Amino acid sequence: MTDVDAGRAKYLEKRLLFAVRVVLLGVPLVIQFGVYGLHFLVTQPVYGVELAMYLVLAVIGVSVAAISLARGRVPAVARVVGAVALLVCSVVLSAVLSLDPVPRAEHWSFSLIGWYALALLFDTRLFWFALFVVAHTTISVLPLVINGITVEDFSAVAVIVVAVSGFQVGVAMSALAVRRISASAAQRSLRLEAAAVAEEAAAAAARNRAWRYADLQTTTIPLLEGFARNELDPRDPGVRHRCAVEAARMRRLFGENDKVDDRLVHDLGAIIDVAERLGASVHLSVRGTPLTVPERVRHQLVAPVSEAVVSARSAVRLTVMYTPDRVRIGVRCAATDPSPAPGADVEVTRSVRDGQLWLEVSWRSR
Repeated sequence: MTDVDAGRAKYLEKRLLFAVRVVLLGVPLVIQFGVYGLHFLVTQPVYGVELAMYLVLAVIGVSVAAISLARGRVPAVARVVGAVALLVCSVVLSAVLSLDPVPRAEHWSFSLIGWYALALLFDTRLFWFALFVVAHTTISVLPLVINGITVEDFSAVAVIVVAVSGFQVGVAMSALAVRRISASAAQRSLRLEAAAVAEEAAAAAARNRAWRYADLQTTTIPLLEGFARNELDPRDPGVRHRCAVEAARMRRLFGENDKVDDRLVHDLGAIIDVAERLGASVHLSVRGTPLTVPERVRHQLVAPVSEAVVSARSAVRLTVMYTPDRVRIGVRCAATDPSPAPGADVEVTRSVRDGQLWLEVSWRSR
């Protein structure tokens, strides 16, 4: 799983939640500025306290919208402050509005406060919104109960409360379901991406393994067949050299599944182990930050080095140099027979001075 895949799944989840949040914010803003609130303020005489609460609710709505658009979600502190401010508005408006069990135009704030609370508490547990609804409903109904209310009027109030608050709780439950669906969709996307990556990695590993074993068919198998038919003499220096080269190649092949940070140096370590068993003394130095080298290129880099190092029977100096766009492997050892033709992706420079072989194999990453 890559960071890009995880980021894509997280982006989809954020976009879906953002759309829900916009809808939840749009409802109270339309109610306040486009339906009940503005209509009441324009057509009816308004007390100063009521106007102040209207402005406070407007500030809360605009603030929640601005924070949601800028940050994606409302911080916990802002949610607490906003919920307390909404309850204060509920208390004040319940005290100044008329005690009428049948809602009139001046009772615009009852549903509006609930909608703002839903938009504010969208990212929290459903319990907190339900608790807010209970508190807000209690504050709104309590003055009627204290003032005395008939059973018929209480029934009318209950119908209004259930219709408004019950619908808001239902919307909150739907929003919670969308949140869970979005999280589940994001997790499913991550799992599908991980499965696709794992499948592709397994297929690539199988292709590379088949390619490596096919390479052995042209080198190692003929050598073994020569021994089986008594066509090759183990005492022959040329045969022993071929055996050393194939041993190093097979050591690299067996080490492909090892989990290491620097695969190139790991391959060189397998070659060094074979060379030291044959009597060479190898000194390896690595400089720079390792680069990610494609497997085929790595084999092309290592092949000429393997030929030179396993053929040496004395001191060998091996240097790996990493630069931001280039990988170089330098070898200095006793002169040996020329290496095989280099791969198409690498450059090989070879020179012999005073009986010493100077070999450099390089690859440019870009």
